Amino acid sequence: MTGSATYLYAITRPLFDDGFAASGASAGLHGVSGAPVRSIAAGGLACLVSSVDLDEFGEDALRVNLEDLAWLERTARQHDEVVRAAARLTTTIPLRLATICADDAAAARRLAELDGQAASVLDDLDGRDEWGVKVFAVEEPPDDAAPIEPARTTGAAYLQRRRSQLERRTARTERAGQFADAVYRQLEDCAARGYRHRPQDQRLSGVAAPMLLNAAFLVDRQRAEEFRHMVGALAADRPPDAIVLTGPWPPYSFASVQQP
Repeated sequence: MTGSATYLYAITRPLFDDGFAASGASAGLHGVSGAPVRSIAAGGLACLVSSVDLDEFGEDALRVNLEDLAWLERTARQHDEVVRAAARLTTTIPLRLATICADDAAAARRLAELDGQAASVLDDLDGRDEWGVKVFAVEEPPDDAAPIEPARTTGAAYLQRRRSQLERRTARTERAGQFADAVYRQLEDCAARGYRHRPQDQRLSGVAAPMLLNAAFLVDRQRAEEFRHMVGALAADRPPDAIVLTGPWPPYSFASVQQP
């Protein structure tokens, strides 16, 4: 398939009447596939966009590319760089990866349809950032880590030992889950909102220990230091890397609009 389309990154308010272009914010900024980023405006909104080739982002090509992990990682990184550039300047609604419109005119029409809804979301996000908190089941080696040697025990004694090991393991798992829940509840009290994502598989997290909590919090910037201190206090009596704080990020988890 030949031709081009318009790729959408993020919705903002215009910095000036002519949008991001007037502010110079998009000058020198490049997005997916190295394409220069520009701004379009409609009503009280602006959107950062770039042109992409349908050979790469057409419906059929995109279906194949989204299965290519190298392509997906590269495109997600380029997308996020544009979103972060916007978020450094103004309140930003990040759009999902590979949001495509036929052309700028179609993107402007879609932007106009979202005007009221997106304006409300921007009002809610003003002065706030997203922070990520992950809790991992990092523990000292348990007492029952040693292998069972049935040759040295027999019958009821062996079964009792095995039962005791399983009971202790179950109890540790329950305590870990309760701790993760408590972390979420306490941090949620310091945030405007919280959201629990599905814990990542160990292959994605890159951590050997299972993930117990994968949460995002929308935090007022004036409370960011309080939030960070609270995370540090929760982590103080845990093993190293049991609680991981990341951020601040653009509010990916809280910028919900009916996307184009």
